[in-house]
Amino acid sequence: MRSLLFPLVAVGAAPIRDWAGFSFESYLEEFGKSHDSNQYLNRLALFEVELLQVVSQNEAYLSGESTWYAELNEFSDWTVEEFKQLKKGNSRTDSGSHPVARSLGAAANPTRKDWRDATPSVVTAVKDQGGCGSCWAFGSTEVMESHYAINTGELLTLAPQAYVNCAPNPTHCGGTGGCEGSIPELAFNTSAQIGLPLESDLPYHGTDAACTPYKAAVVNSGYTKLPENDADALETALASIGPIAVNVATSSGPDYGLGWVRYGGGIFSGGCTANDCVLDHIVAAVGYDQDYWLVRNSWGASWGEHGYIRLARANDVVTYLDNSPGSGVACLPFPQTQSPMGESGILFDTSYPTDVRAASSSIVV
Repeated sequence: MRSLLFPLVAVGAAPIRDWAGFSFESYLEEFGKSHDSNQYLNRLALFEVELLQVVSQNEAYLSGESTWYAELNEFSDWTVEEFKQLKKGNSRTDSGSHPVARSLGAAANPTRKDWRDATPSVVTAVKDQGGCGSCWAFGSTEVMESHYAINTGELLTLAPQAYVNCAPNPTHCGGTGGCEGSIPELAFNTSAQIGLPLESDLPYHGTDAACTPYKAAVVNSGYTKLPENDADALETALASIGPIAVNVATSSGPDYGLGWVRYGGGIFSGGCTANDCVLDHIVAAVGYDQDYWLVRNSWGASWGEHGYIRLARANDVVTYLDNSPGSGVACLPFPQTQSPMGESGILFDTSYPTDVRAASSSIVV
């Protein structure tokens, strides 16, 4: 747990930490990290660059030039390659036949929806994928948990390790499967065939493993995709159906560090630039209001706003360019480009499982 002994600067309702002058030794102690002599100087250099970026972002927030603030966290001395590994798996060209929800207007929707407020609860505790590129398995599992709870009134904690172990990915959609990346559509297809077990029956290990028999607790019939780049459809689905698996770009720019990695709180914008919006991460949208989309991440509860991020809806109408769909974020044959819309490309590829229910018999693989 992080120390609470630090100065706070209040801006409206959002207190932020003053990181100026924070030392690398203090960082290592606070986050329980250590590096051997071969790693220390390189990690120190990475930390110092990130510290400057965090302080600069918070100066912009304090001056009213930005709507979000930054924090140091467990990723603040990571390399670009380590961070890329964390986020493997995202969008697609085609992952099989599936229904596409009709385009829906938003006129009748409430101005705000947050599935965390549901009674009884339909959202499990925030999870941490660790160093495995299994964001796709976590986002899919979290959406399955919520839809099962909405349908039955029972909230279960399901096992993302089952997707990591057992979801095939022959056309390299978002990676090659397991810790090397995949997409929600393939996850939902897998649980439609063999179901998902409880986390207690198949604990998460954060590594690839063979697909071995398990007892399924929950099963679905398939999945539905929302219309591409349709903010009204996403809002309506969140208002009336439940949490939605979404694909996002968490970084932009040549240093691969701008973006979600240093998010601390507020309404985030700037995850994409006009010609740089490479979709690289799968998460669960769990709500919205008129100003933001509420998104659940899988980097632990100490990241962001207790594991969540708010993405600015002011960018719902903005189109970006993903000029590298073949860099581990699409299915073979890889397209030349993709055109995601919305902050961090959130509107491009969105889906949810259908008919999530208790497994009628002990399905085993």
